[in-house]
Amino acid sequence: MSAGPTFCARYNALVTTVIAPDTPDQGENFARRLLAWYDGARRDLPWRRTRDPYAIWVSEMMLQQTQVATATPFWTRWMERFPTVRSLAEASLDDVLKQWQGLGYYARARNLHRAARVIVEKHGGAFPARFEDVLALPGVGRYTAGAICSIAFDQDVPLVDANVVRVLCRVFGVRGDPKSTKVQAELWRLAEQLLPSGRAGAFNQGLMELGALVCQPQPRCPACPVRERCAAYASGDPAALPEFAPRPTFTSQTDVSAIVRRTLRGDDRVLLVQRPSEGLWGGLWEFPRITLSEGETPEAGAIRAAREVAGIAVRAAACLGVVKHGVTTRKITLIGVGCAPTDEAVKPEARGGAAWVWVSPGGLDRYALSSPQARLAEQALAPRAQPSLWDDAAEEAAEPTAKTAAR
Repeated sequence: MSAGPTFCARYNALVTTVIAPDTPDQGENFARRLLAWYDGARRDLPWRRTRDPYAIWVSEMMLQQTQVATATPFWTRWMERFPTVRSLAEASLDDVLKQWQGLGYYARARNLHRAARVIVEKHGGAFPARFEDVLALPGVGRYTAGAICSIAFDQDVPLVDANVVRVLCRVFGVRGDPKSTKVQAELWRLAEQLLPSGRAGAFNQGLMELGALVCQPQPRCPACPVRERCAAYASGDPAALPEFAPRPTFTSQTDVSAIVRRTLRGDDRVLLVQRPSEGLWGGLWEFPRITLSEGETPEAGAIRAAREVAGIAVRAAACLGVVKHGVTTRKITLIGVGCAPTDEAVKPEARGGAAWVWVSPGGLDRYALSSPQARLAEQALAPRAQPSLWDDAAEEAAEPTAKTAAR
């Protein structure tokens, strides 16, 4: 391919090297090879057995930051509980978050709930078919709108997700950080240019499937149907692309939850508070939680958590559990400290959250807790001897819960 003035100008402007299809025929050949491979290699996933845009939308939201194997049972249970947009819109946020519990990144569930109500209010409960209307829904970006409109409505619109980024960067030699605005624009241009008219849905799914099954972070090039066309394969170092910027450094922090229990006339209860509706774990329930200050002991932190989050004074006792987990670039050690209120009849205040409730230990499953808090509850409230804070075996048994972005 000749590097003419137009190509050189694009190189200087984008800091990329792009081996774009030289002719429409070459683009069609790429699409033909990909579609033939996808027709034979595609996985039998439940959301691929329907053209219902609502079902496809739910699957796409779940697959953001979550692997297919993890998302599949959640999708099945979700569709049983909320089979239509209207059933989701009419549900309470607590019910929605409880159904999402365990998937993480709870903003996705809140956005699904908000968007369902928008669809009922503005579109009479019928999922909108216009790309612009889909894109306007809360939590729906260009990728998700492209997936829904191409797969459910046969519209010739492209999509670019993490799997597609790997495929396009490698096949067409796109250099530079795919998260940069300029490289993103080039990838979307390529994705649109390659679309075969009338088969955009299958083509888009084929691109994603190729990235998920073959063009993985460590690519399986011998199984690739387009390797003869692939610039990265020809270079001898296909894993060198994409050229993502270095990942940020992880930081560590220690959080403490006050597991406040009281017994009035034989009625055993534990205190939960609800987090604000926005932000990390928005709308979920948890034991009052704070991040330890430098030099602060877990017991002192638990007393502060109860005071600052729930407005009650407590006495701190023993450590009841330790959970290690991750959030974006933070590695968190969560310590649960057993506490008792200094006044058994005290009424908490929702100082650091939206609401509070005294609940029986056996009734916790009615409330949506984040995965770390659910694991802490299992340790802290189980009817058995608990490990101490300094029990190395207990800490080694705690596994991180951070999910990968691979599908």
